[in-house]
Amino acid sequence: MKQYLKEKSPFIFGIYRRICRLRTELYLHKIRKWPLHKVFEDAYRGMVHLESASGSGSTLKATEKIRQEIPILFGQLRIRSMVDAPCGDFNWMKEVALTIEQYYGFDIVPELIQKNNKNHCNSIRKFMIIDITKDELPEVDMVFCRDCLVHLSFDNIISVIRNFKKSGSTYLLTTTFPNIKKNKNIITGDWRPINLEQSPFNFPKPLDLIDEHYWEDSKKTDKSIGLWRLDDIIV
Repeated sequence: MKQYLKEKSPFIFGIYRRICRLRTELYLHKIRKWPLHKVFEDAYRGMVHLESASGSGSTLKATEKIRQEIPILFGQLRIRSMVDAPCGDFNWMKEVALTIEQYYGFDIVPELIQKNNKNHCNSIRKFMIIDITKDELPEVDMVFCRDCLVHLSFDNIISVIRNFKKSGSTYLLTTTFPNIKKNKNIITGDWRPINLEQSPFNFPKPLDLIDEHYWEDSKKTDKSIGLWRLDDIIV
């Protein structure tokens, strides 16, 4: 619809974009002082009717590439335990052929955790309500953090990374946009792409980079998941 308006009626498309920006600004003003859990509970309620309550990036179509690549990477690194934070509604991860001994799915939205425990919990999988900016995390081989940091302010991102490092875990696999030249700060709950190799994060070059082949508005993006050793990250 957006592409059609852009091509066929640029004037109406311009009005549509201005209305969208205004709605976003009003929403961000509303959530500015909300606690972290309330921000993401509100976002969840707005998407609960979709294929994935975690958003369009967590559909089976959007995750086709990484569902193929993650098991290969985990096999190469001999990953036996992982934290998936945030785990969201487990919509696509349940389809990943992982050969691990322990999976921890953490999210700050209680309703998501309740549903995951009801539908997906077993002897290998455990789901818990966790605030990854501050709550204690288990030591695992791999911390997987997809589509989360892009919604957080710089301060919250730094807190998350420090908390991951504090856990003593080995690897971090997380979303990054390698073509972004300058990172933008936001109010937590908004969205923008980030490149973790750029300031204020200054991660080293990733050990591996998986291009998600993610398309938005009929254009391929550079959305990727990068692999780092947590010990190599200085924050």
